[in-house]
Amino acid sequence: MEASPLIRRAQLSDAAALHSLHTAAVRTICSQAYAPEIVDGWLAGRSPVGYRPPIERGDMIVAEGASGILGFGEAVPGTIVGLYVRPDVAGRGIGSLLLRHLLTVACREPLQGVRVESTINASSFYERFGFREVHRTAVQRNNVYVPVVEMEYAGA
Repeated sequence: MEASPLIRRAQLSDAAALHSLHTAAVRTICSQAYAPEIVDGWLAGRSPVGYRPPIERGDMIVAEGASGILGFGEAVPGTIVGLYVRPDVAGRGIGSLLLRHLLTVACREPLQGVRVESTINASSFYERFGFREVHRTAVQRNNVYVPVVEMEYAGA
């Protein structure tokens, strides 16, 4: 594996790479837990422009290595909005590194705990960091309902 990645705030110039990474992660990693029609509906209509608002707010971070952006995540106080890792580096600690940084933001103003809507395939990842399942539900993405696990951070 390459040297330890740099964690930095996402920049507008990263939007296309984030879109590509996000699409690849959902199609590759999430496809193990979701039917093709759910994956297709989930990703329908996405474009690099959709990443601009959280980048402009400063809510999105990236892990960058010698081979480019390895993963990214978004957090606001009280919520981990999302975390995605490039499929070819999954399981190599990039997600863990990003989550530690995202938790510093999400825990900044502990309103009523920290929440995340985890994909089915990622819930055990979050459990390793002290999240616990609250309940299972589904969120609408375009014309499909994506099953998710609502989780709450119980602390380290």
